[in-house]
Amino acid sequence: MVWLIKTGVFPRSAPAVIGALEASGTAWVPFADGEPASLADGACALFWGSLGAAYEQCVAARWSPGAIGDPERFRCRAYHAELAPLLANADAVFTTVAALVGDAANVLAPLGSPARVFVRPDSPLKPFAGRQVATSALSLAALDHGFYYDDAELPIVVSTVKPVGREWRFVVADGAVVAGGEYGADRQGRGTSVPAAARALAGQVAAGAWEAAPLYVVDVGEVAGVMRVLEVNPFSGADLYECDADAVVAAASAVAVRLHGERAR
Repeated sequence: MVWLIKTGVFPRSAPAVIGALEASGTAWVPFADGEPASLADGACALFWGSLGAAYEQCVAARWSPGAIGDPERFRCRAYHAELAPLLANADAVFTTVAALVGDAANVLAPLGSPARVFVRPDSPLKPFAGRQVATSALSLAALDHGFYYDDAELPIVVSTVKPVGREWRFVVADGAVVAGGEYGADRQGRGTSVPAAARALAGQVAAGAWEAAPLYVVDVGEVAGVMRVLEVNPFSGADLYECDADAVVAAASAVAVRLHGERAR
């Protein structure tokens, strides 16, 4: 069992993960330009780094299991119906960049024609960063068209702007929450203190009948004083912030070894 780590992606949390790997005797190799020369194709390996490397550079197909989970199952559209009662953006409208920019009034009518909206890609690979946009300022350029993507038919999710307070990331492995920690709007860790209500909501997602993957992360936020699920994302492209690295390494490695064994049968 080997971890493939793109070390420069998460400079704050990578040292803790690498330390936990070395303390547990689990091997790891750096991933750079798709070529860890010491690792043969088909080897039992778990990737942790950027989403682009995990899926677009074919890590998921080259090693076993590589990157865990089908990115299609992490599309907002894929989990919205399953988790809608728990989601912060339960009011989401699914459309495209071109449709929103071309006819905002009609697209946003189900939301009550708000003055500002939150827009993010439907894809977990996130071709542009989610953001708040004034409806009067909607344009292709305002949604980074031509910078990070060229297809104006890119699927997106639009919802009303929510007042999000504190946020926590949880790691889920085989239907159980194994670690959690707080992070800020600046995407930096804020400590290991996790309210019982936030962990309980993550646990509700983890224990549900629908599963995104055997290993993934779920983000929970305090929205107008109530805990809500913000999003669900693949583990291999997720910062772990200050989640318990020892617990994550043990659980994630166990999932990877099991999946490798199942694939080899």
